[in-house]
Amino acid sequence: MAFRSHVMRSLDMSRPSNLLIVGLVVVAALSAAFVVWTYGESEVLLAPVYTFVSWALVREIDPDHEASAIIAAFAAGSWVVAGLDASGLAFTAGLVVATRLVVNSTGRRPLPTDLGGVVVIAAALSFSAIGWVSGFAIAIAIYVDDRMADWQKAMSVAAAAAAASAASVIATLASVFPERTPAVIPELVAAIGLLGLIAFAREPETPASLVDSRRKTPMMAGRLHAARGLAGVATFAAVILAGQAGAALAPAGIALALSLASNELERIRRRAR
Repeated sequence: MAFRSHVMRSLDMSRPSNLLIVGLVVVAALSAAFVVWTYGESEVLLAPVYTFVSWALVREIDPDHEASAIIAAFAAGSWVVAGLDASGLAFTAGLVVATRLVVNSTGRRPLPTDLGGVVVIAAALSFSAIGWVSGFAIAIAIYVDDRMADWQKAMSVAAAAAAASAASVIATLASVFPERTPAVIPELVAAIGLLGLIAFAREPETPASLVDSRRKTPMMAGRLHAARGLAGVATFAAVILAGQAGAALAPAGIALALSLASNELERIRRRAR
């Protein structure tokens, strides 16, 4: 039986930007291999994965501008190759799933197998505090997608509840929640909080991207706005829970900042016409 999914999609290698991200991933992999060979730092092997995941996140929340995704990918790969904390990778990957569900960038409703898969992902991410945040964000995304759809499915509500419950149970059993309020990095919390506020306050320009090129179905600005808001809130919550380790979420913050800056530049460009 052929594998089918309405959430996952393959890369269209006819697009120059997709070829570019593949090239960046290869460069990140070679750079990581050199660092491992020279210094023995094995964590840098996550660089190519982080490069791709950061690119994928920005492609979801800033679909009209490929340059911002490439910049975010380069920043994330460089972050890891430089030997900085890569523990935010799982959180960023969870945001990719959550924002894709909200934006509905594939143009199709999740299949039952898709919903089962994202529930498992939400649970698997929750073996750390920041992972739990992205797992819970996936649960919220399932529900938001269902509420914003033309027709609702009870199965989606059940999946959202299952994802939230599974993520919270795993996090509780793994004792990932701090017993005391963590000491945060004030400047980082303030910066991410500001990005989250902007994500909510500034509506995106009407997207030019399509979610279904065959039917010429345009992407909904409301869904894009909701996805950016969810990414902002989740990143803010994760930075607080991470405490002094919150700097690990800098690549996600950079990705969010690039998408918001891109929106402002697009607003200026359209008004200047």
